[in-house]
Amino acid sequence: MKKLFLKLITFSLCMSFLTSGVSADMLGINTKGNARPQYSGIQARGVWHRPNASGRETSLDGICAVLDEMAASGINMVFLETFYHGMTVFKTNLVPYYTGFEKYSYGEYPDYLSAFCAEAQKRGIEVHAWVESFYLGVNENTSLVKYFPDWLLINENGKINHTTEGANLGGYIFFDPANENARAYLVKFYEELLTKVPGISGLNLDYIRYPVSDFYAGTDTGYTKAAMSAFAEKYGLSLTEDTKTQDFKAQIRANSLVDEWTAYRAEQVTTFIGQVSQMVNQNHPECIISIAVHPDIGNAYSQKKQDFVTWVKSGYIDVVTPMVYYYSASQISSSLKTMMAKFDGVYCYSGLYTTYHDQSTGELGAHIDASEGCGADGFVLFESVKTFFNPSSDYAGFLSERYGADSKLTALPHWSTDRLIKASSDIILQQLIDNGADAETCKHFEQEMERIALIGEGTPKKLDATVKKYNFSLREPVQNLSATVKEIIE
Repeated sequence: MKKLFLKLITFSLCMSFLTSGVSADMLGINTKGNARPQYSGIQARGVWHRPNASGRETSLDGICAVLDEMAASGINMVFLETFYHGMTVFKTNLVPYYTGFEKYSYGEYPDYLSAFCAEAQKRGIEVHAWVESFYLGVNENTSLVKYFPDWLLINENGKINHTTEGANLGGYIFFDPANENARAYLVKFYEELLTKVPGISGLNLDYIRYPVSDFYAGTDTGYTKAAMSAFAEKYGLSLTEDTKTQDFKAQIRANSLVDEWTAYRAEQVTTFIGQVSQMVNQNHPECIISIAVHPDIGNAYSQKKQDFVTWVKSGYIDVVTPMVYYYSASQISSSLKTMMAKFDGVYCYSGLYTTYHDQSTGELGAHIDASEGCGADGFVLFESVKTFFNPSSDYAGFLSERYGADSKLTALPHWSTDRLIKASSDIILQQLIDNGADAETCKHFEQEMERIALIGEGTPKKLDATVKKYNFSLREPVQNLSATVKEIIE
């Protein structure tokens, strides 16, 4: 778990130091030469983006133009679709390259993903690989569907197409979360992705679940050999090669094991999350793991087998992106408050659907305000097409006016301690200067920041616990920083 403490510093600490009489020259800050990056805040401002959603990303220039537009709107994080319909956008032998992308050239870069990540970094934008983990699309002729038929999820009717979702397209096709080989394959793919494309800052895990299903409605799923064998052995059910799916389901009902069947499948997803977390922590410790989850905790568990409260408690993830895809700010606020009560120790970047719903820019502002009002650490907009590439909307202009006009950078809450300390120091020193603090106050502040940095490196858990105790936030200024530091040390 990489939950850090620096969000407490940004505007809260500076409130404790405001006195009078300091200049930039007194602090040794080169305001004219801009010798070091200057930050104006700490907030995640993201967007989910599908490759070439703009229609312009068939060349390096096209990618650069899209990233320029995002940067001008204050976007500092892109969840780039990297595994979708069983394909990917970087060159690997594990997963087919996106159909059609092989004809595009990206200059010095070998593939779309490498180009997008490298150019995004130049613009201060982080790229997180948005991966639809178990979801393989709707086409039975997809390579992974054909290559691994024994790994596919089967519903109670013996079908691989799950018509509870995407019925008009034929029904979603999934890998079986209970299949150890399928899970290991995905983990191996993620490992190669993070190794081969070093510009990736994180994994945004989507479709880490079963298709929507209901045991009592005739839409249940998960009836694979791997799952049925393991469950039958655990609970002493009768299972032979000739046992039909409906017979197995009847045994579950007869033995009052419906809840246990749900729990078993949820455990398979949790096991996968644990495997991904272990791989990332061992091999790519700077990588951030985020999850896209349904906003209703009960339905997420019962219908999709997502036990994400356990994932949070187990320390498997760093960021939750709850899909609070509601029309009203009050609904977003209500849902976030319920969810965030369960998110202790991780960051929350609210997933907002405002632009996809074609709502007004005023409503977009209200939804962002509602998210911030609940204490969320940022937001992610779904998705880029309507946000940036729809000529009839002005969402980009709204975001640019709200965030992009400031030439300074915005730090991300999940950054490492040293980067956040640097960003926070920039922010607060500028605030101190603007508010006329004297040189002694600023010097004292810098000394205390150094002490906090050392404490964070030496006793991060103790520091984090103290932060939680004081409930620091941007809206609750710390009145006595020295006393706080002393308590942490002691």
